[in-house]
Amino acid sequence: MADHIRRVSADPSERFSATIAALARPADLRALSLQGLQLVMAMRMCALFEAAGRDPILELTTRFRSVTAARSVLELAEAVRRCWPESFMVHRPCCLALSPDEHTLAAMIRAVGGRNSAAFHDTLQGLVRADRLEHLHDVTVRAVAALEAANTDC
Repeated sequence: MADHIRRVSADPSERFSATIAALARPADLRALSLQGLQLVMAMRMCALFEAAGRDPILELTTRFRSVTAARSVLELAEAVRRCWPESFMVHRPCCLALSPDEHTLAAMIRAVGGRNSAAFHDTLQGLVRADRLEHLHDVTVRAVAALEAANTDC
């Protein structure tokens, strides 16, 4: 077998160690798809606006040139806020590294973009309660679709 193929261990402690090691190597924002980049940056913007006590809808509408996309992104941000077990952690807008939560969001977006609901559920298994997965999947699908539509209207 080729050296670049890594075997996944069935041992939970080895899988746990591998997960921790992967989280220690933050992903780069520049490697994301357009929708992934837009959603991660929107989450960062929502966090800034929340800290300032302001509504981000106008800024998001201006940025995406679409009220529908802005509302879909805000709906996703609210769903994540309700479904995540702890506060969703974001980096500053100027940071190129992704936080572990942003990395998970990017994986959710990749799964939705690839129309792979099994990968979406696998990404969130053990993180988000099972009864919340469908709602989170639905709002992610709507946000990605709204951003795709806004990007093609340009």
